[in-house]
Amino acid sequence: MLSNQTKKESRLIGCFLFCPLLLLLTFGIYPIFALIEYSFTSWNGLSPTKTFVGFSNYIKILSDPSYIRVFLNCMVYFVSGLIQIVIALYFAILLSTKVKGKNFFKASFVFPSLISGMAVAMLFRLFFSPGGSFDSLLTVLGLGEHTRYWLGDPRMVNYTLGAISIWRHTGKSFILYFGAVQCIPLEHYRLAEIEGASGWQKVRMVILPGIQIVLKINFILLTIGAISAFELPLILTNGSNGTMTFLLQTMKAAFEKKMFGLAASMAVIVSLVILVITVIQNKLYKGEEDD
Repeated sequence: MLSNQTKKESRLIGCFLFCPLLLLLTFGIYPIFALIEYSFTSWNGLSPTKTFVGFSNYIKILSDPSYIRVFLNCMVYFVSGLIQIVIALYFAILLSTKVKGKNFFKASFVFPSLISGMAVAMLFRLFFSPGGSFDSLLTVLGLGEHTRYWLGDPRMVNYTLGAISIWRHTGKSFILYFGAVQCIPLEHYRLAEIEGASGWQKVRMVILPGIQIVLKINFILLTIGAISAFELPLILTNGSNGTMTFLLQTMKAAFEKKMFGLAASMAVIVSLVILVITVIQNKLYKGEEDD
């Protein structure tokens, strides 16, 4: 038999857990099941009735080239993210040593990540506008024949957006890597020096193993960010000229075309893709740790 004190403690714990669980069910679990339900319907978001269409929405998304093409645009952001990781890791290692003006350079990396997406978009809209700062810079360098409409040329616009993404998000990766490098015990460096390790050997044998967890976490975040790219193509091009991403197309299908059932199917698909990629990466990382 439970004592009165134990019963009181159980009731108190239940009271404290009730509100968080209610909020989780209301704003977390229920919307997921509602989204899955909507994905099997044809609904405009306003009508009280929803027409059940089975897997028609999923078949349309997976068979229509216009929907599949947006995943290729996401690959541009994935590649730009890989470049971002290399740049951030290089400077995190470099600035963890004694370098003149390191505080200035650290601030230079972190500052872009503190600016709002709208401000960044407006800044680069002026920077890459015809006859703007970038074209003027190319002209000064004697490369004026290479000027073009950077945000309007379908052959270049996605690469332009990828370059902007590198500039904006490198600071976030830099903060993670710099903090991880600073946490490596000095004894590891001293031991490597005693063994006669060169600078590259210190990076390969001391730093990279020491920040391995951060590298894995950041790579997962990079993958999710590439698939869910949304802000820059929305503000700078509104998805035109072949810059549509999967998440942006989902938002347009829901709020512009009033095709909430189709948009729900797209949301379910992108969620499953992110889930599968995350599971695969965790499996690969776990296998490496077991080895």
